Amino acid sequence: MEAVAQELPALSLGNGISIMASVNYVSSASIQLNAFSSDPILRSMTEDLSGGYGYGISIRKTFFREDLSFGFSTEYLRIIDQSLTETFESPTFRVKARVKEDIWMLPVEFSGYFNLPKFTENLKIYLGGGVGMYFGDRKRTLLNLESKTIYRQASFSFLVLSGMEYNFTKKISGVFEMKFREGEFQVKSQFPFSAVNINGEIFPIQKNLNSKIFVDGLKLSLGVAYNF
Repeated sequence: MEAVAQELPALSLGNGISIMASVNYVSSASIQLNAFSSDPILRSMTEDLSGGYGYGISIRKTFFREDLSFGFSTEYLRIIDQSLTETFESPTFRVKARVKEDIWMLPVEFSGYFNLPKFTENLKIYLGGGVGMYFGDRKRTLLNLESKTIYRQASFSFLVLSGMEYNFTKKISGVFEMKFREGEFQVKSQFPFSAVNINGEIFPIQKNLNSKIFVDGLKLSLGVAYNF
């Protein structure tokens, strides 16, 4: 009797490599202003920021199956919000001063991707998830006073994602991706002075800033991938 070997086309070592460059948008972020205060009211105070833009790169490789891949990604994201204010008042004087928050974040993320069954030959829809480490900084500007960073610390967080990839050719494809995460990092910073002079009156300000930044808005990416 002659034995017949059976092929398992869904299983392979996987040699597909994809490199993607993307432009990114994150819908929002928030700052826990007094993250390590012993006062629960101060500790719960947050500041909501608008969205920001960035750019990134990711590298993926298929493993074991054609519909399963793993990869690393990183990006540079910056959010500048100048719509915030801080109120100063005395018995005879009240003014709202413009505040500028400038934050940037640089994540390093590892993700797994699973392709859903194909709807068309050129279109792939995928789901995924993973873990990331998030580095960043915060700079606060108040009445021309700019905070200086003393210490910062990165943090880990989990992420989930979904996306679609359309193959224009065998080598080139366009990718649209949505990612949900809570990128977090800590920043300890300081103003050069503990008070400001406004129209001849002296007002105290919080000199030491010990904050946590959460870049937790929805991330949308539009990219072009080159497939080996």
